Amino acid sequence: MKIFKKIFGSSSEKSKDFSEKKEVMINISSVNKDKIPSNAEIIYESQIPEYCSIGNLIFEKKFHEAIELGKKLLEKTPYSDGVHVNLMDAYFKVRNENPIFYDKSVEHARLAMLYGHNTGYVQERLAINLEKLGKINQAIQVCNIVLLDQFHFSAHGCGNKEEFTKRKEKLIKKLSKATDNEGSVLFTDEEISFLIEQIRKEDERIKKEKNEHEKRMKQFEKELNF
Repeated sequence: MKIFKKIFGSSSEKSKDFSEKKEVMINISSVNKDKIPSNAEIIYESQIPEYCSIGNLIFEKKFHEAIELGKKLLEKTPYSDGVHVNLMDAYFKVRNENPIFYDKSVEHARLAMLYGHNTGYVQERLAINLEKLGKINQAIQVCNIVLLDQFHFSAHGCGNKEEFTKRKEKLIKKLSKATDNEGSVLFTDEEISFLIEQIRKEDERIKKEKNEHEKRMKQFEKELNF
């Protein structure tokens, strides 16, 4: 795939291309515009990632509209885990309309996981979908990645490594019925390293934000006591 040639090219190329992960932001009023009185005057409002609009369309059961919006957003931010996780949901909702939609749900789950979505939601959906497709070896690989020492779930998620230990044990018992083989992999070694690196970078970002917040609070207390 061309996208991975970009990501896993030289170090400079990797840094340049992955900067496209920066989310497209929109005013929160554009998501809730139907609930805002026409004569209301907005003094100040926060911004949210535009992919939240995909989630709203899914909530309204406008699944195909959600998919089309997701496709457009991927043209701007192809490495957005937020866009991919929403496309995973949208395609899963319409999976019975066309067999290819189930495969697309799996692929977007894979990409969301690759680009750093580690709440546990994507990993669980990916393992379940692969198991239903009979791709037991690939489902086991998802579990193995989750169980790596370098992998951890986001503090804001619901992921639990113990659940994936149990899931792996159950999957192993189904290997005789697998439609894939031991050599089938969902993630290459290079992609796994990349995935782990995204988690490390997110940890650094959170730590930096925490330190900056603590500095601001100390400065604020200092000014109050002056």
